[in-house]
Amino acid sequence: MMATWTGKGPWSLRRGQADALKPVVKAFACGYVSSTLPRLPATVKTLLASDLAVQQKLELLTSALTSSVGINRFPTSCALIVGGSTLLPRLLRSILLWLRQHVPLHVFVRLLNVIIREATLVSAFVSAWVAFRLLNKDDGWARRQANSRVEQIRPTLDSPNQHHLPPPGYHMQYAGKTIDFTLFAFCRAIDVAVISAWISSRGTSFHPELMVPKLTSLVKTLADPWVFSTSSAVIMWSWFFAPDRLPKTYNQWISRIAEIDNRLIQALRLCRQGDLVYGSSTTKDADLPSLCKELNLPQVWGNPTITVPIPCELYHCGAGKSCEVHAVRRFWKAFSSAMRLYLPLQFISHVRRPTFDYRRMSNVVVGAARSSSFLAAFVSLFYYAVCLARTRLGPKIFSRTVTPQMWDSGLCVLAGCLACGWSILLENASRRQDIAFFVAPRALATLLPRVYDRRFQRREQIVFATSVAIVMSAVQKKHHNVRGVFGKFLEGVLR
Repeated sequence: MMATWTGKGPWSLRRGQADALKPVVKAFACGYVSSTLPRLPATVKTLLASDLAVQQKLELLTSALTSSVGINRFPTSCALIVGGSTLLPRLLRSILLWLRQHVPLHVFVRLLNVIIREATLVSAFVSAWVAFRLLNKDDGWARRQANSRVEQIRPTLDSPNQHHLPPPGYHMQYAGKTIDFTLFAFCRAIDVAVISAWISSRGTSFHPELMVPKLTSLVKTLADPWVFSTSSAVIMWSWFFAPDRLPKTYNQWISRIAEIDNRLIQALRLCRQGDLVYGSSTTKDADLPSLCKELNLPQVWGNPTITVPIPCELYHCGAGKSCEVHAVRRFWKAFSSAMRLYLPLQFISHVRRPTFDYRRMSNVVVGAARSSSFLAAFVSLFYYAVCLARTRLGPKIFSRTVTPQMWDSGLCVLAGCLACGWSILLENASRRQDIAFFVAPRALATLLPRVYDRRFQRREQIVFATSVAIVMSAVQKKHHNVRGVFGKFLEGVLR
């Protein structure tokens, strides 16, 4: 007769131990899904389009499903960070309590008390430090970066910067695999630190909520929109004048939403570089006359040696003379395109039961319309602000100080960058913070090198470990200082 497991004995797993391991398993599963799922569409497309043998298709599918499983992969690092933040504090407190009892030195005991109180913070820092090391032990990533950049750093024989080259025999070791992860954790840690400082100082007499309550309320309302608008301005400026600083997929997504002719972008870039100068015969050709021909406009409009400045009608790409009509058309086009994306997503997120409910359906439509309006306003505000700056209001207000060359060298694009982000005010207040802290790390990434020499990696490691420790400690202590969907997600993983 087969023995029945009773849950008792030396080999049984206690319920408390199993519960303690749940966060680790959840973290690994979430990390696995987030790193594997984006690869599956391309893999499935390859499997359907190729004439590979069954065995080869199975190997390709297996590789896609198991490539994220490894000691130096993202799921393992997630499990290590969560496990170190939940399991390690128990062990650390036990050791420190034992030391406090057997080493009765007053100064040492005070230090131990501080460490015991911040055991979660210390444990999260240590686990994040180790996870960072594991993530960056990836020779394959370093080789790919070396192969992709060797042509960029190889000097020509007549290079004027020979004295800046590294010494003979120096081989640069690349780092930067985790830069996006680090910047995300850093932005979240800054948010947690600001909120914690704000809450902890509420008891003081000089707190802004007591001194200037109306101004404080306004600042609190505009804080997340300001983060988003500033981040959007940096990203859009990079998209125009430094597209190589953006990830390829992000660059393609912005280009698809913007729908602007590349010849116009090239003209603005040449203008900023000083290669396109109004009224000069040495101006480089941005091929604008061909665009005028396609739009049935006078080709002389595309000649910057004659036409100063290039008319807005050319930037409207056939939408007519009115900048307002162009902005409305841009809004409607982006709105209708976004509704096709947001309406199914809103429907899936709201409808959990098969019963029909008018109120639920109206919430679906309103939510999709709000999100679509935000994206459409982002696009239309950018274009309208550019027109206002370069031909409508800008020349009238600054006619004596700012020339058309200066507007098209970057000031008109800057106006669009500064205006478009405030469309976030059309979104729900609860969603603004999630959108803002989704964009903020990407804006920071445009200001920092995505790939750098490994000898500077320790700096990133310190920022990464400190940021993760602050966020994980805040979630563990249940201060609710980690806001938005990300905070609720972490609480669900650690529960």
